Amino acid sequence: MLKKILRVASPCMALPPVIICVLGLLLSACSATPLPVPPVATATPPPLLVTDVTSATLPSLVMAEREASISGNLPLLAALWAEDGRIVDGRESQDTSDDYVWNGRAAILDRYRLAVFPAPPPPLALSDLAGVTLTVDGDSAALIHGGDHWRFRLLNGRWWLQELVYNSPPK
Repeated sequence: MLKKILRVASPCMALPPVIICVLGLLLSACSATPLPVPPVATATPPPLLVTDVTSATLPSLVMAEREASISGNLPLLAALWAEDGRIVDGRESQDTSDDYVWNGRAAILDRYRLAVFPAPPPPLALSDLAGVTLTVDGDSAALIHGGDHWRFRLLNGRWWLQELVYNSPPK
């Protein structure tokens, strides 16, 4: 009587071992194959220019940002922008309530991915920055180039892009 209960409770026990092995192979072949593991993105080290404190450092940071914007170099952009950096599109109006603002490095990098890389800015030559207004005050600095207002911060021995305000009319 015990054998009958086992056979009723577990019909697989009545199957020959060869069939069980074949069924096992078939079921394992039907399982999803593991997705390939994407390569780990390594952060691009910041360019040497960000540790220098010379009159060419800040214009060179702007150049590096522009070249990375054109080439789609997101790791370099992440290495240039401060963690709490921000970009402001002034939308050509004096009213700041209608500005588009990207706060923080993650939002800034999303902006590059979604808006800048598909329609990159025109190239910028270092000579284009020859007549900029540059002000350095201790660990902060500002650079004005046309309608672009850049702010920089010296932190942990290197310069970071802190803020870019563009499309903002003069005040």
